[in-house]
Amino acid sequence: MSEGTFIVLLDPVPKKEAAFHEWYAEFFEHIRGLAGVRSAQNFMFGPNQIDVRPLQQFLALFELDDVEPVRNSVAEKYGVKTSKEVLRLPDCVDQTTIMPTFYETISERQSAPNAPDTPLEQQNLLISLISVGLDKQASFGEAYVGERLGDMLSIPAQISGQLHQVSKHQIQNPIYPFIAIYRNSDSKQILSAWPAPGTNWRSIAAARARDPSIRADGRLASMKTRDFLFEPYVAPEAAKPAS
Repeated sequence: MSEGTFIVLLDPVPKKEAAFHEWYAEFFEHIRGLAGVRSAQNFMFGPNQIDVRPLQQFLALFELDDVEPVRNSVAEKYGVKTSKEVLRLPDCVDQTTIMPTFYETISERQSAPNAPDTPLEQQNLLISLISVGLDKQASFGEAYVGERLGDMLSIPAQISGQLHQVSKHQIQNPIYPFIAIYRNSDSKQILSAWPAPGTNWRSIAAARARDPSIRADGRLASMKTRDFLFEPYVAPEAAKPAS
C-alpha cells in the first residue's frame, strides 16, 4: 500500500473551452469519488511565473491513500495510452499535452516555519517538476529533503512542502521522475524569492555560487527543475453546476 498523489496537467482544445470546462467538472468529481482518493483540489495557471516556458493551463491534484487501486480505476474508465492507443477522452481535451501522472509520497509534508493560517481552498500551489540523472535517483529523495526542502520553506508566504517520486503504476508514460509540491498564501512573494531557473551556463554558475547543494560535486548537481505557480481554479459561469 503506497500513499501518493495523482496529478493531471491538461489543456482544452482551442475553441472548445466551454465543452472542456463542463467535462472537466465531471472528470474532477468522478476521480474525487473513487475509493482511495483522500482529497481533491483543482488549480489554474497563475498570471506570473518563475519559468517562462509554457505549461498546461489546468492542474487537478488528488491525494491518495493507495496509488495502485486508484490507478486501476482510472485506467478502467479512461484507458491506457500506448503507441497505438490514446486515452478515452472527449475531443475538447488536448491529447497532445495532457500529463496524467501517479506519484508515490517519499517525504512527510513539512510545514513552513512561519506558515500563515490560510484556508485550504484559498491556498496557491507551486509545483517543481524535477529531472535527475539516473545515477542520482536512488539518493535524490534524501538529498532534496535534507538540503533543499527546508530552504524553500523558509521563503515568506510558504505553508508546506512535500516530495514525491513517480510510481510504477501509470496510464501514460511519465516525464518527470520527481515532483515537489509547495503550498503558499501569496504567489507574488514566492515569485520574488524563488531561485531563477538556470537556462544557460552563466545562470547555472551563478546559481551554484549561491546554493552549495547544487554545486558540481553536490548531491543535487544533476537536478533540473521546472517551477510553476498555480492558483485555485475558478470555473466559468457556464460550467458551474446549477444550485
